[in-house]
Amino acid sequence: MISVVIPLYNKEKSIQATLESVLSQEYRDFEVVVVDDGSTDRSAEIVKKIEDSRIRIIRKENGGVSSARNAGIIAARGEYIAFLDGDDWWRTDYLGTLVQLISDYPNASLYCLRYKSIEKECDISSIEADELHSDFRGLIDDVWRNYPNIWTGCCCSSKKKLIEVGLFDMRMTHGEDIDMWWRLLLNGKCVVDNTKIVAYYIQDAENRAMNKVIPFEKHIPFYIEKYEKWRKENAGFRKFCDREFLYRMFQYTLMPQYKNDLKRVLGQIDFSQQKLSMRLRFVFPRLYRLHLRYRHG
Repeated sequence: MISVVIPLYNKEKSIQATLESVLSQEYRDFEVVVVDDGSTDRSAEIVKKIEDSRIRIIRKENGGVSSARNAGIIAARGEYIAFLDGDDWWRTDYLGTLVQLISDYPNASLYCLRYKSIEKECDISSIEADELHSDFRGLIDDVWRNYPNIWTGCCCSSKKKLIEVGLFDMRMTHGEDIDMWWRLLLNGKCVVDNTKIVAYYIQDAENRAMNKVIPFEKHIPFYIEKYEKWRKENAGFRKFCDREFLYRMFQYTLMPQYKNDLKRVLGQIDFSQQKLSMRLRFVFPRLYRLHLRYRHG
């Protein structure tokens, strides 16, 4: 059985459509664990009105998306756990495609399916499932060189592996999902089915965390020491990790309150493996910002 974990916080405009996309799956052996993370709107009431024995709702005080997902993982009854946010959608063949992938590659740590980002008001029924078709399906040999396009709503892992790597890091509110995928990939294999689009990420959806300014201490680069062992042992991961951190850190360069922490993190980055332009943007941040402003008009 697959357990679908949905963290829920103030999604009253979208949660019903999200749940309908799950309940309409052609593959039927699943449960839905909705974790209400202290919603202050009608989200929980809407879930309760849906009469389907496969839905369970857990209510807890607000603790953030990582806390909610962890509560869902712990409560899950299925061997495998698929994740979905309360404002995104799956096509009716999503779980069937996922189960077949697990059956063909039972020893992987992370399973990823293909998704598409769409506008909030887009009519999902008008989108062809096979657009941008690709034939790749299988294990990724060098994941840090050929990193897949991973999004939480198209990822799955076993409950056992999620617990083994330590669940979601509740210190982070931004990049907490990336942190989880990295730890799974550093401890196992990634399998991708990129042959068709089966999930949709809704841009500009209500209450998106990425729509807010993220304090540096809540963002994944702040915790660079967490990856020290892997960065020393795996050159491919170190180069990939450093590049990801640098892209995410530039926004903080002109915020004086983060000066010391930026210095701490940047001191651990191996700039010799990065493009010269990346180093220059951190040496001359004001000049680089002027360049961006001029380039974008």
